[in-house]
Amino acid sequence: MQTIDLYSDYEGYAEVVLTEETSSDEIILKVQLLGFHFDEILSLIPFGEYDPDSVINNYFKASGWHDGKWECKRIQEFYDQLVKLNDAVPLNYLNILNALKQICSSSLQNKNKLFIDLC
Repeated sequence: MQTIDLYSDYEGYAEVVLTEETSSDEIILKVQLLGFHFDEILSLIPFGEYDPDSVINNYFKASGWHDGKWECKRIQEFYDQLVKLNDAVPLNYLNILNALKQICSSSLQNKNKLFIDLC
């Protein structure tokens, strides 16, 4: 399992963990983020009409991963939204954006599941 740890310096604050998992529940890639940083990236995605199962819809409703480990079933949509943020993200958040794009891309390429959990 590969881990991208962007949380270590923030222990004690809300943590968001994204995991890429196989159909047999093996974790391939894990990204650990400060919850605030995850929220900052999501807040850059433009308003619009989103599917009820989309990441951004669950972000606006404070549901999904806010209620426990949540499966992102619209990985391609989330990845596409992240790619469009390349020019909108402040330089100090680029590593966070890149980690999110990496786990989405890997999940898509390997046909694995993507989970998000607020710890």
